[in-house]
Amino acid sequence: MIMNDGDDCRRTLGRRRGWLGFTVIELLAVLCIVTTLLTILIPTISGARSSANKARTRVQFNQWGLAIAAFRSEYGYYPLLASNKVNGGVNDTDHPFHDVLAGRKRDGSPLTPGSAVALQNRKAIAFCSFEEGDFTPASSPTPNLLADAFGTTDIAVLFDRNLDGTINRSDYGDDLPAVAGLRPGSDDFPTSGIRAGAVFYCADPRATADSPQFIFSWK
Repeated sequence: MIMNDGDDCRRTLGRRRGWLGFTVIELLAVLCIVTTLLTILIPTISGARSSANKARTRVQFNQWGLAIAAFRSEYGYYPLLASNKVNGGVNDTDHPFHDVLAGRKRDGSPLTPGSAVALQNRKAIAFCSFEEGDFTPASSPTPNLLADAFGTTDIAVLFDRNLDGTINRSDYGDDLPAVAGLRPGSDDFPTSGIRAGAVFYCADPRATADSPQFIFSWK
């Protein structure tokens, strides 16, 4: 059978239409699969990142706790911080927690002679070498403050004030310091206390007033 040019063109166009239709179906199937995988993977990746940041935060708090233990070993008492926060002082340039453990000011200058911090760390010993990653960047709305792995700057620190080996209500009363507007309850901090010299905690980034959650670490 001899086909003319018109028949040949129609057959070729038909094959192309079939090929194009099959590709669109394949593309839709692939997109569906990718979308499903992303739906599964994104929460998993986000959860893994959150878990990693929590672990980094606890390591960070543990390092600060080791510095506090060394301070106590040297002087026989724990630092006195009126705010019970790692960030808290009389003004924006006053960083008692950092200064008393670093043995110097944030800008590297010596402690002011006769100041409350200098009197506590009278030998100006560097118990902790704070790293750049421990602080918020200069571009942050709250620059140069100590922060956890999530960038949280509202971090509480408690000490065994009466040196009985346990941090409990006898050290801080019924109301523990609030962080991010949330205050730990008996489910978070047992009324019997925690056997430690120093306790750090901050609010979990996912915490809400209805579901308060905290990241704790003690030494």
